[in-house]
Amino acid sequence: MSQQASELFDNFQELTPSEFFRKNKQMLGFTGKIRSLTIVFHELITNSFDAAEEAGILPEIKIDLKRVDKDHYILRHSDNGPGIPEDYIMKVYCTMFAGSKFRNIQSRGQQGLGCSGCVLLSQMTTGEPARVKSAWEVDGELKGADLEFKMDVKKNKGMLLNRKSYDPKHTGVCIELEFKDVSYSLAEQGGAFEYIRRTMIGNPHAKIIFRDPTGHKYIFNRAADMVPVLPKEVLPHPRGGVTADDLIFMAKHTDKRRFRSLLTSSLSRMSNKRIAEIEELTGIDLNKRPKDMKWEEAEAIVDAFSKMDFMAPPTSGLIPIGDDQIEDGMKEILKPEFIAATTRKPVTYRGGGVAFIIEAGIAYGGDAGRLVNDQRKSEIMRFANRVPLSFDQGSCAITEALKSIDWKRYGLRDLENTPITVFVNMISTQVPYLSTGKQSIAPEPEIIHEVRQATMKVARKLQKYLRAKKAAKEEAMRSKIFEDYVPVIIRESAKLAETDVPEFQEVLAKVTRRSLAELLGENPDKAEEEVEVEFASDLDDAIENDDNKPEETLENME
Repeated sequence: MSQQASELFDNFQELTPSEFFRKNKQMLGFTGKIRSLTIVFHELITNSFDAAEEAGILPEIKIDLKRVDKDHYILRHSDNGPGIPEDYIMKVYCTMFAGSKFRNIQSRGQQGLGCSGCVLLSQMTTGEPARVKSAWEVDGELKGADLEFKMDVKKNKGMLLNRKSYDPKHTGVCIELEFKDVSYSLAEQGGAFEYIRRTMIGNPHAKIIFRDPTGHKYIFNRAADMVPVLPKEVLPHPRGGVTADDLIFMAKHTDKRRFRSLLTSSLSRMSNKRIAEIEELTGIDLNKRPKDMKWEEAEAIVDAFSKMDFMAPPTSGLIPIGDDQIEDGMKEILKPEFIAATTRKPVTYRGGGVAFIIEAGIAYGGDAGRLVNDQRKSEIMRFANRVPLSFDQGSCAITEALKSIDWKRYGLRDLENTPITVFVNMISTQVPYLSTGKQSIAPEPEIIHEVRQATMKVARKLQKYLRAKKAAKEEAMRSKIFEDYVPVIIRESAKLAETDVPEFQEVLAKVTRRSLAELLGENPDKAEEEVEVEFASDLDDAIENDDNKPEETLENME
């Protein structure tokens, strides 16, 4: 028996994060040829945005995708950000679970897997190394390094193959990767081009220049010239999913001498009054050393959190896109005939412990909607912290909320065949993604409610516009009838009465104005008053002009 047990553990292994994701690349979102390439675009673009914004720079990205063979591409991605110091380049691109995104802060990325995942996919499909040129500034001096490297999956770090220095003209990073088993499609809704298009709507302050495999160059200009305000890190809320294990972990890694100090410094809305309430509920002396805290005591404290009334978590760290910026982004890309946007007030989910904001926009006409066989149909654009969610739409809270709305109430008899784009963005320090691929949001009841309320608000504005548009169309038809038939009737009536044809143009115009005012729900009498004022003003101008003319005297005539 002991011999069998020994043989059983002969193949016992330890996997590094890189090895694990090499065997499970689908957990990084790399499933399918089109989706894999789109995820690569997503990871590189979001990292460039974050870096530029933190440095106070308006992001400008250049992407060149070159086809080598079928499903074989070379991708070159460059930005104008602050650059990466040489000592960190291979850590950024070759070490899984490494980075600066593990804080409780509103962020596009949350796991430290993005860039290193792209390098891993490149290496797995082609065996070719990655090449990175980075330029950064030190004490007012620009420095540059050109590195060629591979990822050592056994050690979860990079292996340097070649290094050169160069003289940069500005800061930024350029990375070149080669991929196989990926695909680019301009027409695909979940493809790389569509990802860029949607990214520009949620990030109107950016500029992206993209050259596709056919050599066609697309320039997506920025619609706003203001760098977004940086979000602030906020402390976790006691009702925001804090567990006993979290408390034990904090206790082992703190420099505080008492557990009460640890709680007030590590959690938001934790005052001395709340500390006294916890001691009363649990009977635990919170003056003890953090390292003396036992598991059972940590569980009792977490249970006490659920029974206490805390203020909602602070929302000053949440920075929404804003109504004007959303409209600017949609106008630049969609060029619609109608647009509206709204931003809801911050609310919470997960028992009141996690704050979030929902933003919604709606665009009608123009290039809004998706083009299917020369016909415009509706499309849903889902975002989380300004990042487009291109896949897994069916399981997302945003989709569920939008499908639950009765769109007929807002003048849309057939939503599917309406040229409309619905934009929804969730802002939060903790977006509840359903998987590591970060493509769909968990259907929390509070999130679904807020998405519905925001969308219905902009839908009401669209309804008002469509009613006015219908009224204008009916007015045009009525005017056409008046113009075509009334003059004929008047002339024929004059013949029958054996009299001259009267002047009817002013009366006809008055009837038309009153009809339009009634259709638009306005006051017909007020419309007439405005016309009379305008007529009086024109008459005064005519008299004044006549008074200014020189008198035609006999002397002048001679």
